[in-house]
Amino acid sequence: MKKHFALYILLAAMVSMNLASCNKDDDKNSTSTITDYSVYSSATTLVSSFALKANAKVAPNLDSVKFTIDQERAVIYNADSLPHGTMVAALLADVRCASTVASRQFIIKNGIKMRDTTITYTGATTDSIDFTGDVTLRITSRDGNHTRDYKVSVNVHRENPDTIVWNEDRRRDLPGTGGGAVMATKTVQQEENLLCLVHAGTGYVLSECSDPATGNWVEKSLSLPFEPQVPSFTATGDALYMLDINNQLFTSSDKGDTWSPCGVEWVSIIGAYGNRVLGVKHDGEEWKHDEYPRTSGFESTTLPATFPVAGMSQLVMASNGWSSNQQVMIMGGVTRDGTLTNQVWGYDGHQWGVISTTGSGNALPKLRNATLLSYYTYLTASDAYTPKRYDTWMVMGGVLEDGTLNTVTYTSRNQGINWSKGVSSVQMPKYMPAFCGAQAFISMQIFHASGSRLMGYNPGHITPITEWECPYIYLFGGYDVNGQPLTSVWEGVLNRLTFKPVF
Repeated sequence: MKKHFALYILLAAMVSMNLASCNKDDDKNSTSTITDYSVYSSATTLVSSFALKANAKVAPNLDSVKFTIDQERAVIYNADSLPHGTMVAALLADVRCASTVASRQFIIKNGIKMRDTTITYTGATTDSIDFTGDVTLRITSRDGNHTRDYKVSVNVHRENPDTIVWNEDRRRDLPGTGGGAVMATKTVQQEENLLCLVHAGTGYVLSECSDPATGNWVEKSLSLPFEPQVPSFTATGDALYMLDINNQLFTSSDKGDTWSPCGVEWVSIIGAYGNRVLGVKHDGEEWKHDEYPRTSGFESTTLPATFPVAGMSQLVMASNGWSSNQQVMIMGGVTRDGTLTNQVWGYDGHQWGVISTTGSGNALPKLRNATLLSYYTYLTASDAYTPKRYDTWMVMGGVLEDGTLNTVTYTSRNQGINWSKGVSSVQMPKYMPAFCGAQAFISMQIFHASGSRLMGYNPGHITPITEWECPYIYLFGGYDVNGQPLTSVWEGVLNRLTFKPVF
């Protein structure tokens, strides 16, 4: 195939050189012509570029859509599909060939507007093409001895690519829930594994899984030497932690088989930072930050009045450009005076600070037991066609100040500083129950797609991708408005991320 491609380029170059020579001769009123054109006549049927002409009534920046020309299979298509709902029944095309040809014809069959139509294309053609049907672009060589048919497709997304789809058919039950009435649940992540703790009936079951898509959990019953607060269940890189009903901290270094007291009394566990667990303690009249095990030189510091002492979201790792240390974030919760907060706090391994703005740029309501998630959304600039991906923080669920459950998803595209109500395509579907206290995690799934070797003169052509990672959201458990455990695992994904990447 490489030899054939090289031959196409060589022949096209020869044609271009001869045509350039002819042009120079024409400038000098010369009558020189190519006398042995048939040797490379078939190569001159190659399309060198294909584009659509601008039409703001159909879609913005239509003329910037990149088309791939697969010379091997003779197909032309836009790898990055047009937005869902774009009408392609009457579009103007811009077709260019590697050299002079006798004719360029669009043959349209079974279109919405054109059932059986042939249009001869010239640079001045104003006839529109109905790309809803089967479209063939036929190129006839200059000497008329060769033709080449390209199948042309103008792809349009069949679904809104920016919708987060929660597949109802993929809903599953939490592992370990078959032992009686479920009293409490909590799911955490340790390295590459997810650990789900369930209190059902009179027992406790800990389940472990490395790939939630498969639903293959390994379950084991725990024999605990204390009565736990299941929602406090936390995992660091090398241990598990949990508070008992007397607020004593316990730890396990063998995946829950044995537990031992840490000699620490905390009001709540905030989450894990590396191999440390972060917590809040009530020391006399003061509320303080604490950690276990304590690093060298650590000193407990007094909590700011607006810092949550309980009911904060799960602690989530963040990536940013303003800190050299790993940063983690929490949202909402109950402050020490019993009021709810809508603030987002960040921790860089040494100190806490408020990240979210307190002005009009923070549309977050005051919440407790909300779910915080770092995911992706896409936006298309007004002067571009290709959408840009943004790291996007999301807040879902939680309990509002009036005691009702929040059903709105809020988003931030600048690392939690400014927030707004998410667009309709990222909101939860009606068939999912309202929730609080759920845990969300991202799990990468490998997608495979067949591809062919793409060849062409189009500068927008792409290298085929046959495998890519797709980040899925997995939402575990939570509680309903009455505090009853929800026992579902929901799987969600942004539609666009399931599509074969363009690059």
